[in-house]
Amino acid sequence: TSALEKVPTVVSMTQSESESSAASQWVLPINHDLESWNDFKTRTGFYSLQQPVIYPLYTTRQKEAILLTWAEGNESAYHDTVYHEYLMNRWEKEVYPSMKLAVGFKEFWFSALHDGVVSFDEKSESYDSFRTGAFTPAPASVKTEGYAVVLAESYFIGDGEFANNGWLQELPHPVTKVVWDNYAALSPTTAKGLNVDYNDMIEVEVEGNKLKLPVVIQPGMAEKVVAVELGYGRTRAGTVGTDIGFNANILQSVNGSFSQWIYPNASVSRTDGTFEIVATMEHHSLDNTLVKDMQFNRGIIREGTVEEFSSQPDFIQKEREEDKPTTIYKNYEYNGVKWAMSIDLNKCTGCSACVISCNVENNIPVVGKDQVKVSREMQWIRIDRYYSGTPAEPKISLQPMLCQQCDDAPCENVCPVAATTHSPDGLNMMVYNRCIGTRYCSNNCPYKVRRFNFFNFRHHYEDSYYLEQPAPMVSNPEVTVRARGVMEKCTFCVQRLVQAKQDAIQEGKEFTGAGLVTACQEACPANAITFGNANDPTSEVAKMREAPLGYYALEQLDIKPNVTYLAKLRNI
Repeated sequence: TSALEKVPTVVSMTQSESESSAASQWVLPINHDLESWNDFKTRTGFYSLQQPVIYPLYTTRQKEAILLTWAEGNESAYHDTVYHEYLMNRWEKEVYPSMKLAVGFKEFWFSALHDGVVSFDEKSESYDSFRTGAFTPAPASVKTEGYAVVLAESYFIGDGEFANNGWLQELPHPVTKVVWDNYAALSPTTAKGLNVDYNDMIEVEVEGNKLKLPVVIQPGMAEKVVAVELGYGRTRAGTVGTDIGFNANILQSVNGSFSQWIYPNASVSRTDGTFEIVATMEHHSLDNTLVKDMQFNRGIIREGTVEEFSSQPDFIQKEREEDKPTTIYKNYEYNGVKWAMSIDLNKCTGCSACVISCNVENNIPVVGKDQVKVSREMQWIRIDRYYSGTPAEPKISLQPMLCQQCDDAPCENVCPVAATTHSPDGLNMMVYNRCIGTRYCSNNCPYKVRRFNFFNFRHHYEDSYYLEQPAPMVSNPEVTVRARGVMEKCTFCVQRLVQAKQDAIQEGKEFTGAGLVTACQEACPANAITFGNANDPTSEVAKMREAPLGYYALEQLDIKPNVTYLAKLRNI
């Protein structure tokens, strides 16, 4: 923004307030992406269309249409369909002829809108030969004195573009599990050398630029390396994102000796004071033999090596036999559809896309840093992270944890008002208007996946522009919004299951559960989640339940969970 102050006239086109718009003489509010037309060429021969899903909520304009009218020198010619008409004309002249179709343009256009993408054989564009001389020779070696500072965009809010999104701010970091802040990540040895602990403040100096920020001790970090995320410390980011975290952009320099992301000759020192960093998950010392590898000893995580699996494919099943409990009770027989899920831990990357999709689908509220601090976060899915090995070279195990929909659910028999019950198709259900908030169910759940509404969290921003008007439009109308004093948890997206049943009845078809997809499964980029009818032997989820790597978390409790995990195999 300091550079903008030297420009006599600055015009910002923006969807929301920012530091740049505050330094501008003119601010033009533009349409949200969901209110806009656009097209894209993703690769040679592939064209896609973006169309608005809603009319603009406010008096905003499409930025491309503004530029078109300016280019024509006729600002008064603006109307809502300027860019729509421009796209149609362009596609009629440039894309449609290449398709060589027998149908007219209008039929092609509506078909493209329906499908979202069109493709055809297109000659690859020719490019000038690459000039190797454009490369700047990399230094053979870099002399380092002191510490190396590594800057990177935030995993969730990027360079700060999404700082005003409460769902993303409250999403735990995949490794550190920190929410609502950035920090300086140090190895245990480096932290010991600086005589600092978790939450202590340090000062980082890079080429004369200084920043104070708190410490997070991270096993596996390289020695004398300080990792800091960018995107925080914004001063104009809206109700949620303003003044969250520390502005590490001030450490960047265009004259960096190595790159704008890595600074090898930084100085780091301890300063006075502390700053409370909140994380959703902590971990015991890897040197503590009493609780070391607890996740393996209790059957929460099961792992092996590729070599072990090749020589003995049933090694996981043999481990399960050792933990298998005995019971005097007869198992309940589920007739018809029986819902179940499987999660392949070999595919799960811990990206948390499932967590966000669940938040959106099920109207999960944002509770804020102070409530997360006392373990009142409301996410129905969490990604558990476990360490094993040594502090210098830890191995990380990731496990999505949600309601296991147990057949013999321990939460059900302690509820005094039958607010949590079992359905004929195997779901552990919540009846919200029966719940009186005893929280007995949460205390009795060994997976700790139930969430209690201590407050009406959705009212946090009711008086602000962030949620005042659009809030009802964000909520999924198919899912009840829960009130204070009510327990909630994963439902296997029961609203989707009910809708599919109703559709099958209307169409006169037999309902088998085939093709149903939960929100978390739909969002998973690695296809780690499988959902379906466990009673259908041809379904993927039924096959996963019988896979040699399949197991249930804490199955020695004999509560018969219905989420199968496929054990992770390591090749090193």
